[in-house]
Amino acid sequence: MSEKKQSLTIMKFGGSCLQSMDSYRQIASIVKHHMKFTKILVVVSAIKGMTNKLINFYEKSCNEEQDCALTIEDIYNDHFQLIKKLFDEDSNEYRNTLELLQKHIEDLKHLGSLIKLIRPSADIYDLFVSYGERLSTFILSNYFSFHGSKSEVMLSDKIIRTDDNFGRALPLLEETEVLVKEKLLPILMSDNNPIVCVSGYFGSTKDNKISTLGRGGSDLSAAIIAYALRNAYLCKIIYWKDVKGFLDADPRVAEKTSLIKQISYKEAKELAFFGTKVLHPLCLDINEKGNISSEVRFFNEPESEEFTTISKEIIQGDSVIKAITSIEKLSMVTIEGDTMIPLSGTAAKLFSLLGENNINVVFISQSSSENNITFGIEYEDSMKVSFLLRNSDYFGEEWFKVKIDHEISLVAVIGAGILHTPGIAGKVFTSLGNNHINIKAIAQGSSELNFTAIIDRENCKKAVNVLYDAFINRK
Repeated sequence: MSEKKQSLTIMKFGGSCLQSMDSYRQIASIVKHHMKFTKILVVVSAIKGMTNKLINFYEKSCNEEQDCALTIEDIYNDHFQLIKKLFDEDSNEYRNTLELLQKHIEDLKHLGSLIKLIRPSADIYDLFVSYGERLSTFILSNYFSFHGSKSEVMLSDKIIRTDDNFGRALPLLEETEVLVKEKLLPILMSDNNPIVCVSGYFGSTKDNKISTLGRGGSDLSAAIIAYALRNAYLCKIIYWKDVKGFLDADPRVAEKTSLIKQISYKEAKELAFFGTKVLHPLCLDINEKGNISSEVRFFNEPESEEFTTISKEIIQGDSVIKAITSIEKLSMVTIEGDTMIPLSGTAAKLFSLLGENNINVVFISQSSSENNITFGIEYEDSMKVSFLLRNSDYFGEEWFKVKIDHEISLVAVIGAGILHTPGIAGKVFTSLGNNHINIKAIAQGSSELNFTAIIDRENCKKAVNVLYDAFINRK
């Protein structure tokens, strides 16, 4: 009989949780409470707004702008004022943290001078912006130590291995697992039982260059670490946010919303893809792959029972549909022509052209007659796509017509119940039609967890509320 694994809770705190003395007290209180039941590892973001300031400093350094010194001074002062509030000035933690801040600021100044001599590059950019998490992680760890809790720092470039797609690097999970076992696991298993603070957002490539993980990178860091530790511990992740969890509609669009208390990773990924910004789809994908339960909790109400639990389990409740979501601003491209039927490889040529030019396709719809292909793209890419198609050796020929509609939105109903419930599409058509909302195209993902309708942008908000009343708010 195998030995029961000890529990480990990985807590991710975002920049909005690292702004003031009160927020640090809140973090300490949360961690102290949970330490009664489980071992704790903390993943830390940069303090709020710091990544943008570091990007600003990088760009000004590249352009040799005169106010570079003011920008780096602003970065220093933001951290210095926080350090003054958190520590007594005669404490070792104050001196150590201030010394580290001064060293990192000097490093940044040196990098700022160096970039004037070398060509700016994506890897240098990633090195610049990683300093936000480096500083915030040391500050939080020293805050724990200052208040009597043993704490150790682990910089994520030592344990998270990525590819070299700088700015949006993808984790190399097998290599990362080896590094975590070698460098992080011994600290977690030590008799000291420290609170281990790990910097979020960045890792390193095989040749030890700093690489950042893109939007939601600190959330992704927590997922990667949990995945790497899943065989050593019974892992759970708590993402502390400034929201209570996943809602069944966007409160900026829907007149009524409610919290989704339990959701599967498959459903959560659909929500994330269709505009919900709570967690990044890749973060959810890794948690699902590792079968790691996670929670999204409201930082300002840590003891509240109102939060979202995400797991592999698909729970069928009273409602077939879990959520109504939308992407308000999209463009829809239609390529049509009677010659598409005999021309083999048209779709392959189209999506190769888009992929080679980093165009993200949001949905695809093809008529049964096969004489047109309709697909959705991000609004900002519409001019680029128009140029690519009309100047293409293949699609620019006279037998293809290219039409782009810049005024469309996407609305989607999401839920595992779609798999087993007939009539969902009919209900969407009827609900929207009865409210004089015309559907311009439809699409359904291969997961069969969503049904998507494309409509005029002016009807987006109305459509979300109509579908919410039809599928969720039926009382």
